[in-house]
Amino acid sequence: MTKTPYKKCVHCGKCLSSCPSYRFFLKESFSPRGRNLLIAKNIDSYSFNYCLLCERCSKVCPQGISFPESYIKAKFSKGSFVLHPSDSLIFLKVLPFNQIQIRELDEKKLSPYFKEGDFYVYLSCGLKHLYPEALELTLSKIRHSPMKPHIPEGQGCCGIVFLGLGAKEVVKNYAKKLLTLFSEKKTLLTFCATCLWMIKRVYPQLFDVEQEKAAFEDLANRTYFVIEFLRKMDYSLNLKEKDDILYHLPCHLDFSLTSELNLLKGRIEDFCCGSAKLTLWLRGFQREFSKHWRRRTLDKEVLATACTGCYLNFSSQLRYPPKVKHWLELWV
Repeated sequence: MTKTPYKKCVHCGKCLSSCPSYRFFLKESFSPRGRNLLIAKNIDSYSFNYCLLCERCSKVCPQGISFPESYIKAKFSKGSFVLHPSDSLIFLKVLPFNQIQIRELDEKKLSPYFKEGDFYVYLSCGLKHLYPEALELTLSKIRHSPMKPHIPEGQGCCGIVFLGLGAKEVVKNYAKKLLTLFSEKKTLLTFCATCLWMIKRVYPQLFDVEQEKAAFEDLANRTYFVIEFLRKMDYSLNLKEKDDILYHLPCHLDFSLTSELNLLKGRIEDFCCGSAKLTLWLRGFQREFSKHWRRRTLDKEVLATACTGCYLNFSSQLRYPPKVKHWLELWV
């Protein structure tokens, strides 16, 4: 029988320096090693709420153990349900931000792509409300391509907000909806690193029925970060090069280390934003955690990221400058 992730932990401690919440609290119970031990002993802990779901621990662990995976398998075993909107960024209307304004994508402009196309585009919350220009610019750049995008109507959240709340059944509902929308065997592109992580890493873990699990594993295998796909299509992706632009590597994009990092070689910095978990926002954690990365932005005009959560977190903690943008808003 395959061991559950937390039971494979040998407590070597290599995960400590990679874990943002351990580096912040400097307490063993806030480390991946400590949390795995607590789960193995069936002890619930306040520290679980401060797991940022970044999976940085799995990248350095000799056993490849991911505490978020352990948490999902151990703590999401019981069903849970809460009332939820189809669009999770409705929370933006009640949360304070320094520089952000909701920008609504005009979905009527996308009507030519509603019915058919050669590859899917996931119209995530970020594309709808935060950086619609990234999608609009991309569509204008590829308009002469023989391959056409397919953007089905009725798309919504990937469910990351409710993963942080431990609402398994809600996340599964979001997953099933996306599977229905993207049912044909086409490549699926996402502009958001966390949506990429949810589809590729989280969804397959949530379903035990063999047929459902296989369907979500197939969806994961045909999901790509947009820049990776465009590079494979031989598009010349030139992003603006200026000393006052900082390109940020989201934690969840690091699981797709392919051509997008070569594209930004020497111009990208890898640090954790502090997570965009709603529960941590309400506790003020991100404000305190921002002290770990603010200094990197002091002389920058633009901070470019590729994740809705990072975009939200940076926008909530920073006043202009720098201006927060999506990578593809800087495509020239």
